[in-house]
Amino acid sequence: MKVGFLGCGKIGGAMLSALLEDGKNEVTFIQDPFVGQEGKPCPVTEKSDETLLEKTDLVIESATVDVLKENVEAILKHCNLMVFSVTAFSDEAFYAQAKELTEKYGRTIYLPHGAILGLDGIADGRKVIKSVRIETTKNPKSLGRTDTERTVVYEGSTRQACREYPRNVNVHAAVALAGLGFDKTQSRIISDPAVSTNAHTITVDGDGIHFEIVVSSQAGGGVTGKYTPYSAVSSMFKVLGGSGEFRFV
Repeated sequence: MKVGFLGCGKIGGAMLSALLEDGKNEVTFIQDPFVGQEGKPCPVTEKSDETLLEKTDLVIESATVDVLKENVEAILKHCNLMVFSVTAFSDEAFYAQAKELTEKYGRTIYLPHGAILGLDGIADGRKVIKSVRIETTKNPKSLGRTDTERTVVYEGSTRQACREYPRNVNVHAAVALAGLGFDKTQSRIISDPAVSTNAHTITVDGDGIHFEIVVSSQAGGGVTGKYTPYSAVSSMFKVLGGSGEFRFV
């Protein structure tokens, strides 16, 4: 496949390196105003370039919600899309727009499993699941805060969590899309200066079922845990290999 990158920071950079090392797919462009051309195997642009998109099969987004929203139509006109800024879909208008564009252009949006496990199990159990709760614990620095003691900074619907912490709760958004939706999924975010990990606990209950998924990884700096880039690379190769990932609709 021919692959383009929208955003090429820690996650995007890990996927780019893995693609180049594998050598079985072609990188057509990198769109990121903070990445220089030197040493890159493809054109680097600051803005969307239709000529490059026409030559691309899959765009991998790992930028921000705003960047995704600005570029989604130009991308889906020409390519399939893998989205890491999953919190964007908590915006009902954007969700509707993305769904309409996939239908209009016959494209697919893939949702990587990212920092979490078990999305397929949650999706499979939709008909019997009654409640889904997600608790995330991070160091205050990862949340852009300066708390000096353990503090519950948010508790409520996942939709509102995505609005208040759009760069920190992509896990919550992915679970909501896989399961009961943004309004019926409940989120809890804890700021704890004593931890150096990003930890997520998902609790699922339903008719005759109960399970918990616990994932903890060393914070890799910023909002990304150490596990996430490895998971991102795996998700990318699943899509490129045709086995797919969880899909937007």
